[in-house]
Amino acid sequence: MTDIQNSAKTFAFPNGQESYKHLYLSLGVAIKANVPVILWGAPGQGKTSVIKHFAEKSERKLEIILASIREPQDFIGLPALVDGEMRFMPPEWAKRLAAEADGGILFADEVNTAPPSVQAALLRVCLEKVAGDFDLGLETRIVAAANPPEIAADGWDLAPPLANRFCHLDWNLPASVVAQGLAGAWPTYELPDTDEAQIADHLENEKLLVAGFLTAQGHRVTVMPDSSTDQGRAFPTPRSWETVTKVSGMVSALQLPEEIRYLLVNGCIGEPAASEYLAYRENQDLPNPEDIIANPQMTLPTRPDQLYMLTGSVMRALHNNFSPARWEKVGEFIKRLFQDNHPDVAMALNMNWSKLTPAGTPIDRGILREISPFVQLMQ
Repeated sequence: MTDIQNSAKTFAFPNGQESYKHLYLSLGVAIKANVPVILWGAPGQGKTSVIKHFAEKSERKLEIILASIREPQDFIGLPALVDGEMRFMPPEWAKRLAAEADGGILFADEVNTAPPSVQAALLRVCLEKVAGDFDLGLETRIVAAANPPEIAADGWDLAPPLANRFCHLDWNLPASVVAQGLAGAWPTYELPDTDEAQIADHLENEKLLVAGFLTAQGHRVTVMPDSSTDQGRAFPTPRSWETVTKVSGMVSALQLPEEIRYLLVNGCIGEPAASEYLAYRENQDLPNPEDIIANPQMTLPTRPDQLYMLTGSVMRALHNNFSPARWEKVGEFIKRLFQDNHPDVAMALNMNWSKLTPAGTPIDRGILREISPFVQLMQ
């Protein structure tokens, strides 16, 4: 067992209303991050009602489709001859969503009671926001709901290609929430405000963290579950790791509790990958990139995964505060990486660094001498 597995963090979730708040905000994060999300829960848990509330609150048009009574043509469109060419004409719901400038919400209910042919038709809708030959628009949000197969009417396990496109959340209503709702006030919660620059910055940082983790734990890049039931839930693939960067980066940007990060990361890649990644994420002790720019010869970590994260942080710091002098300091850092026998890390940093060469400034000849043997090997 690896050190990361030994130190995997266990989150203790509170009962009742606090746990519902975390779940509610997790759904809000997935919608805000534009990540397809599926709510799993028994009938009567208010899944449809909460999506209606999100649509009203965000002033987005909501289209509800019962996947269980639909045909594949309701998602891929009907074939028709247009100007001598065969096209798939979009369904009416797709036209209505595409007409929304800021994007609407498509809510596909009972998706796991839809036969495999309908689930296959949903693939492009969920990931590429395309219905037939019609683009729904990048701002359209995709939400689905499902009852567990053991209690769903004529339920199927979700097909792995479709399951892997979603962040999976287990939805249930605690007694305290139901009591409050029946008394006349169903609890709702607001996500904090932040600007797009903060979101973009935290997203880039999360990408570095995921890249570092997968460098150290390459066996976690793709792990197909053994059972068909588990294949219908969250599991790691390159696609779902990218989704992790979006939801976890958003949690950081909004400064939300770690319990919400766990729900979302677990919903994208499942266990044990989620606990391993979060433990890795919590145990990074890297130098400040500004200290490296000021002194490229300072002590550095030796693990390749940490060096990859560090070089990304240095480039972000240079982007955020660019000057020719700081650019030259990063060049010294690249030379240092070559000298310390980290050519692959240095090459990756050099590719981005050289694109920022100030006008009229030649690239450091020392760096050119260092990288030329590796450039020749790649040709």
